[in-house]
Amino acid sequence: MEYIDGWLKRDNLKGFLVALSEIIGYRFDGSDWGAFEAGLEARAHGDGWFSYPLGDADELEVVVSRVVEEGETEIRVGVAEGLPCLREQVRVAWMIFNRFEVSPEVETAD
Repeated sequence: MEYIDGWLKRDNLKGFLVALSEIIGYRFDGSDWGAFEAGLEARAHGDGWFSYPLGDADELEVVVSRVVEEGETEIRVGVAEGLPCLREQVRVAWMIFNRFEVSPEVETAD
């Protein structure tokens, strides 16, 4: 896995995850988002990271940590080696979600 590291506004995380899921053809739903919320809440007062595969675990993995005082999320997106197009698509989505405000009420595929 090759990891792309950076930060993302906490309110944009759900939309970013939905976008990543669309890129790989994964149906991101309420149970996926619930897992992220629980993982972030459990780590709200520590430095632990929460890891979650999107779709095929060999293709894309998202690892997040919550920076509480700034309302940001540290994030690493792991992309399987040999998928340069996917890596670039993730980078473009990341750039968009770091530049614009996205409603935290974005719909999942329930």
